[in-house]
Amino acid sequence: MTKPSRPGSTPERIGKYVIERVLGRGSMGLVYLARDPTIDRYVALKTIALPDGLEEAKVREFRQRFLREARAAGKLNHPCIVTIYEADDGSLSGVPFIAMEYVEGIPWNLKVRQGRKADPDTVLPLFRELASALNYAHKAGVIHRDLKPANIIQTQDGHLKLMDFGIAKVPTSELTREGQFLGTPAYMSPEQIMGRGVDGRSDLFSLGCVLYEMLTCRKPFPGEDIATVTFQILSESPPSVLSCCPELSPDVDQIVRYLMAKDPDRRYASADLLVQDIDAYMAGSAPPHAGTGVTAVVSPPSGPEHLEATVVHPPPELSPSASPPAPAAKASGTVPRPPGAAAGGGVPAAARASARRPAVVLLIAGGGLFVVLLLLGAVGGALYLRHRAASERAAAALADRVAQEVPAGEATTSAEPAEPAQPVPPPPSAVLPKPARRPVYRPRPQAPPKEAPPAPVVKPVAVQPPPPPPQPCTVTYSFTSGVLRGEFWIRVDGKEAAHVSIHRKFTFRSATYTGSFPVPPGQHTITFSIRTEVQDISETHTEAASFAAGGKRHLTIVMTKFNKELRFEWAQGG
Repeated sequence: MTKPSRPGSTPERIGKYVIERVLGRGSMGLVYLARDPTIDRYVALKTIALPDGLEEAKVREFRQRFLREARAAGKLNHPCIVTIYEADDGSLSGVPFIAMEYVEGIPWNLKVRQGRKADPDTVLPLFRELASALNYAHKAGVIHRDLKPANIIQTQDGHLKLMDFGIAKVPTSELTREGQFLGTPAYMSPEQIMGRGVDGRSDLFSLGCVLYEMLTCRKPFPGEDIATVTFQILSESPPSVLSCCPELSPDVDQIVRYLMAKDPDRRYASADLLVQDIDAYMAGSAPPHAGTGVTAVVSPPSGPEHLEATVVHPPPELSPSASPPAPAAKASGTVPRPPGAAAGGGVPAAARASARRPAVVLLIAGGGLFVVLLLLGAVGGALYLRHRAASERAAAALADRVAQEVPAGEATTSAEPAEPAQPVPPPPSAVLPKPARRPVYRPRPQAPPKEAPPAPVVKPVAVQPPPPPPQPCTVTYSFTSGVLRGEFWIRVDGKEAAHVSIHRKFTFRSATYTGSFPVPPGQHTITFSIRTEVQDISETHTEAASFAAGGKRHLTIVMTKFNKELRFEWAQGG
């Protein structure tokens, strides 16, 4: 049984587990760091709080379903899925809990808050790990139903762990409190919002929402309340990732759109197809499945036999910014047949006749054209011969006419030439005019060319080099704190100068963090901000200070014992 404790305090034990501290607060209860005294192993203990005044029949129903879903999720054994060690429905310990593997790492919801857009070449291999884990779980008949950044942890070696498998499916609708959802609305699929049966494709929609947010640093369906978010998921399409990040590849946009299709029949049929598309993208090829329109008709997820049959549907609607879909490819081993194909796979006689018909038409047209060219050549030759005969007859008639017009006495038979006629002298009274004298062109003497004045001598002017830029002031800092998990920033005039993430194992000792950063000379504003996960601290302190060129100053950041106040202590020197 759970050891009793004061209301609002942390219990010392839950079942056999010794409670160390609070790790966080989930949607259904608190999560503790606990130790299994039997084998001395740390675990993450997730408790589930039942509403007060619940009927006994509902409690029994909850316990049965809780254990059934916990057993299904506990059978999963995958390197990218957090392992479940034990589940208790509360009949023995008094508090329903699930003991699972404790993973040290950074939840992705903290990465999203940093506002840094992920590089697709870096983040897609990580999403391949998630898709592989989902494919394994879906084949085992387990649907996540609450896939979101907070349920994805990146370990210290850079790999991912997916947690809370099957836990979101445990409570029934009667056990939820008024106004609550089973899952996180911003990442839920349309069929999950409408209360329809869901399968693995619902998890793929949620995975697409997470990928969209990692690439663009914005939620695909933003809203201030649940009604706005659910309306957008059901009826509106998010902006293309290319409109937010034009530098991305159209293949990445196609993968995201295929994951986030409203109709589950137009998404990936299984997570394994997503793995193949990511492998193709990383190899420099086009994704073979995204946008092909090959989808699956999936039976309810009662076991690993679901997600098998495939049919053909039209491709999903794309905006003008999206690239055209690739040609259809195979999916799940089934190839669509043409509408007139026979059941045995052969080509029907009608199709073969229609295939031969164009060749016959081309042959007939070529023969007709050849006959026309022969007729044109024959007509042209006949016209040429007729014109030549007419020309010869006209020439003969002209020669006969000339011979008839010449007199007989004037015909000369001698070959001697006739004497040339003498010129007739002009009458004496006629005076011939004197020919006009042609003017003689004499070139005008030109003046000798003037010599160009000598070019002025330009004396070189010594160019003074620009003065060197002022050296910045070097500021060293030190910060001592007992914070176990969180992060802090130092900003100069609002620009980040230092950022440190804190991840330590449980200890009562404080740690000191040091570093340095440059500050331009002059008056500047220095801001220190800290945010923690366990102690729920979020404090900021700002001061203005002057910095000399090339100088050195030391900043000591002091936080009070109760973490309620921050102050700066300045000193000269490094």
